[in-house]
Amino acid sequence: MMVEKGCVANIKDGKAKVELLRNDMCGKCHACDMGSNNRMMVEVDAIDELKVGDNVLLEIKETSMLKATMIMYGIPLLFFFVGVFVGYAIANMFGIDNFSQMIEAISGLLFTAISFIGIKYYSKKVINKEYKPVIKKI
Repeated sequence: MMVEKGCVANIKDGKAKVELLRNDMCGKCHACDMGSNNRMMVEVDAIDELKVGDNVLLEIKETSMLKATMIMYGIPLLFFFVGVFVGYAIANMFGIDNFSQMIEAISGLLFTAISFIGIKYYSKKVINKEYKPVIKKI
């Protein structure tokens, strides 16, 4: 289990926004709502006794973190390689030799962008509780 310390910044409609200090593991990911001063906001399900200003411990399963990492990095990488292959096939099909590498690169980047759009859409529609942090202690 991965445990992080945070402070409740806002509670609304059964959801709490918890401010966490970014750790080194986060790097420059920016998958969360990063605020100023290396702090990030995470939305969690609020519990009854929670108040704004409370210090809390958030917990998330390491297997969930690994799955989320594979989704955020593995799928776009796979889409990039598929895009390069599609660009190569298109260049060969139309007999374009002079710009084939540019077509492959553009196609790879386009497929990567499509994968990020798909991940963003999917994550908003099917947020699984498995991937969300849970408040364990106030």
